[in-house]
Amino acid sequence: FHISLGTDILASEENLKIGLHFVADFEANQIILRKFLNQKWCEEECYDCETSQFFQEFRIYIALADGKFHLSINGQALACYNYSIRLSLLTVINITGDLEYIRQMDHRKYFPYIWPPIQILEDRLQFSADVPMPFESGNVMCISAHLEGNENGRFIVHLRNIWDMERQELHLSVRFDTRTVVRTSKTIVEEEHYSFDLEDAGDIEFPFAEFSAPFKLAFGFVENSVKIAKDGVALCQFVFRTPNVLPFVGGLKIFGIDGVHVKVSEIEYTKLDASCTDFENLSQ
Repeated sequence: FHISLGTDILASEENLKIGLHFVADFEANQIILRKFLNQKWCEEECYDCETSQFFQEFRIYIALADGKFHLSINGQALACYNYSIRLSLLTVINITGDLEYIRQMDHRKYFPYIWPPIQILEDRLQFSADVPMPFESGNVMCISAHLEGNENGRFIVHLRNIWDMERQELHLSVRFDTRTVVRTSKTIVEEEHYSFDLEDAGDIEFPFAEFSAPFKLAFGFVENSVKIAKDGVALCQFVFRTPNVLPFVGGLKIFGIDGVHVKVSEIEYTKLDASCTDFENLSQ
């Protein structure tokens, strides 16, 4: 499998730049690091690695610091690799190859402050996408995915409070058994925990005509709410139950329920005007 950090994935080969290309070579039992600059691969470095560890769940960390990429696998340092182009040009992470699934694409800022302040991976989580900075009005987040498993199950999307991971500022439940899309929050304080607030459910037509068909969701953030669209159609707007919470809303968390498996293939971030005008077009 391959992991690359590069410029626009749609760029021509003449303009494409890849600042880091990570290759897991199972035949050679090695990790290869290289770059793609000036229309050719260069600066290749090879490291011995027990690639059998990739046949079970694994974690790769890439830290950007002091002029180098710092890479580790399952908590063990692998290598440091020099930068050759400005980090601001590296806007695309592309992962390809023989992987069964990817369930964590989390980013985190470590300096001059840590953001998000809390970052955990729960066992039942099927996809996580933490972001390294606060959301602002006009930010749009899109995910492309497909579903597998029980066609009468459910999947859930959380947007949580970065200061309290139990607090769900948005709880979006897509229910194939009842053909409804429920929106609520888990923000009602009950002793040391939270319970669900009132549900919004009956005002939109169920947008999933075919369970297994690929789809794209867009979440457009405005001052006190989030707009939601699917496949080019605006579905609803959910007003956050917590006042002025947008800067403290974290990245999305996705869970499959009752035998549903959510396979995310792409996640994109875009900035529009403060009202997210025509944001639904980004979900086409």
